[in-house]
Amino acid sequence: MKTIRILAFWICLAAGLGLGAATQLTPRPLDASAPAQAFSAGRAMSDVRAIAQRPHPTGSADIVRVRDHLLTRIGALGLEVLVRPGEGFRPYSGDGRSLGVAAVQNVVGVLKGRDPNLPAVLVMSHYDSVHNSPGAADDTLGAAAALEIARALKAGPQPARDVIFLFTDGEEAGLLGADAFFARDPLQAHVGVVLNMEARGDAGRAAMFQTGPENGDLLALMARTSHRPSANSLASTVYEKMPNDTDFTHAVTRRLPGLNFALIDDQLAYHTPLSTPERLDQGSLQHMGDQVLPLVRALADSPSLPANTPNAIYSDVLGLVLISYSTTIGWVLLGLAAVMIGFVAFRALAGGGTRVLEIARGLAGGLLLAVSAALLLHLLGRALRIEDQQTLYDLLGRFNLLLLGAGALGVGAALAVVTAQARGMPRLWPSLAALALGGASSLVGGFDPIGLGLGVAAAVLVWLALGKKVGVLGVWIGGLQLLFLLALAAQILAPGATVMLTWPLLVACLGATLAIGMGGTRDRRVALAVTFAIGLLAILSTAQLTAWGAWTFAGIGTMEPAVLALFVLLAAPALVPLAFDFAESRWNWRGVFLLLATGLGLVITAAIPNATADRPNLTEAHHLADPGAGKAWRASSLPRLDPWSRAVLIADGGLDPKMQAYQPFNATPVWMSETRVVEVDAPNLSVERSGDRLLVRVIPGPGAEVLSLKIRATSPLSDPRLNGKTITLATQPGAWSTLTYHAPDPNGVTLSFTTTATGKIEAAVMEFRDGWPAGALPPARKPAELMATGMSDKTAVVARASLNWKPEAAPANTP
Repeated sequence: MKTIRILAFWICLAAGLGLGAATQLTPRPLDASAPAQAFSAGRAMSDVRAIAQRPHPTGSADIVRVRDHLLTRIGALGLEVLVRPGEGFRPYSGDGRSLGVAAVQNVVGVLKGRDPNLPAVLVMSHYDSVHNSPGAADDTLGAAAALEIARALKAGPQPARDVIFLFTDGEEAGLLGADAFFARDPLQAHVGVVLNMEARGDAGRAAMFQTGPENGDLLALMARTSHRPSANSLASTVYEKMPNDTDFTHAVTRRLPGLNFALIDDQLAYHTPLSTPERLDQGSLQHMGDQVLPLVRALADSPSLPANTPNAIYSDVLGLVLISYSTTIGWVLLGLAAVMIGFVAFRALAGGGTRVLEIARGLAGGLLLAVSAALLLHLLGRALRIEDQQTLYDLLGRFNLLLLGAGALGVGAALAVVTAQARGMPRLWPSLAALALGGASSLVGGFDPIGLGLGVAAAVLVWLALGKKVGVLGVWIGGLQLLFLLALAAQILAPGATVMLTWPLLVACLGATLAIGMGGTRDRRVALAVTFAIGLLAILSTAQLTAWGAWTFAGIGTMEPAVLALFVLLAAPALVPLAFDFAESRWNWRGVFLLLATGLGLVITAAIPNATADRPNLTEAHHLADPGAGKAWRASSLPRLDPWSRAVLIADGGLDPKMQAYQPFNATPVWMSETRVVEVDAPNLSVERSGDRLLVRVIPGPGAEVLSLKIRATSPLSDPRLNGKTITLATQPGAWSTLTYHAPDPNGVTLSFTTTATGKIEAAVMEFRDGWPAGALPPARKPAELMATGMSDKTAVVARASLNWKPEAAPANTP
């Protein structure tokens, strides 16, 4: 029995981690022989292969090919097909002096319902990709899933209401197609609910990570209809506070109800050439359809859409079902937890199993556990120094090793605290170690107030939690009280966040209640059954937290690994009684060192640069021509040159590359090497004055995908207009303002202002075209361990113009 209890911690930890990992597996994709009204990833993959043949950013020749494919497919499905041209706008800076614009071509397919007056269901995805990525997942997966959903709906009875399938253009350039639709397209007035499909990786389960306002009834509908759903309200609560955006942001801004779905595993392929149909996890596509199709069908067939009701608290349970409940129920669950904690504490104190001071030390120990894990993982993040995309993508190539290593370090730190409390460890050396680790975080990347603060907090908590032995009940009850206080604070401040606090709390409370209620029995079989029940609860809690933690770490863990400390804390109350038996054994510190050494080894392995053909790193090189100055360069915007990009920069008569600024376009220095001048067609840039208006006109060169127009005037400019339409673009005398135009009209773009004072205006435009100039020496083929990113293998062409002006004299009065 003693051996079982000592090993129980490791058995339950391994079983919980394994079960949690298993819940993240994607379903088996259905092939083309699936029933007509079912979603089939096999059928949808034909569209993925057709769309994601090559990169197709807004303004490129390939996006025309993709648009034609969508129009053909929508028409073949028997839907009403529309192209909705327009302009989308987005501020590119907080000061208003940089504006992004695109001439977008949104594609719409409408499945007519029986009553066209009912608000429609909008199924949204985007059909553009970033430069240099075929975009098989982002967002070809969403577009292909939408087409398959339309086909499945068409195979069934006519829905009660219209279903609009919107394929937006210009999402990657700043949600510009969604802006054009929701801000200026009359069709948006017909929309009653929005379902958006996105991707931030090429694998993994599709999670519903964001909702529109007042989501209670809509979440209840999802819980009833979606197959193997994946969602939790903490993710949505946190996402609202982050700077990330998708097309769904425009729906939320207009207070439309809706849900936003995405997958985020295999981020190495995100926005890179690796995002191909062959690499895409077809199970991810199947899982997206399994959730969205039943929901669309239920919404489309219902005589009324879900009512706007207060936001729900919700989560999937091990990826099997979705549980959704109101904030009121959240308070009831917290009350239940309080009752169980009170019962356990009363019985333990009355029976002499613990003392109030021990419980207080247990609570401090729970805090120390969380802060110690956070300190160690934060120090890990500082050591990794993920300061640029090259470092990030090098780590993403071994993301699973990083996740496992960070997890082992977090669990090792937690087990160390439990062992220290069980053994009554002296306080001096642990507090000094905490201060040393907190100070060490400032040794990399400069002064680190967060790391120092964590170190000081850990040192203080050491003096509160250690110094005397604490029994298992004191540690257990103290941990439950800590988790209850955190859940109570979340329930007051952000109810959606309570799901990840209240659920583990209830499971741990149930185990403690069972142990106290059955405690003291002399029946060996009953004792074994209680141990088994506590172990089973620990496995379930660990599995659920593993699923939540892995998804959260994929979202933000590479930038701040300390996020895993939260999940270590949440798992602790269920695992503490099992861990305590091991902590009191002679193997205790050996287990701690094993976890820490394993975690450190995995992290070091993940951090060693080792690009391969399966896990390539980023590279970038492009041609920059300034025909007016009679100069040309080869340039790279990445912080470090690899052998290939360095060779490309000097291959055509170039000199040793140097980091330098190229005003006004690259204020931050980039790698540049002056190269042989070859003939390129420059954009036509002119500046003139007409009355009190200054007109800056650009006629782009052939094949221009995007242009960046910079202006700087010595006197105030007002009333900015783009092609005669009023826009929001701030100017400041002596400072540059920027208009970035994607898919510019070949006939030209005109930016105009009103001015009355004497002054001077400078204008410069840089446009990008696909490929290297015809007369330039082609670059060598990239090695297999490198992949293009950003504007690599494109040609940037610059033109400049200026004008001095003074106010026109007023006409003389005539008698």
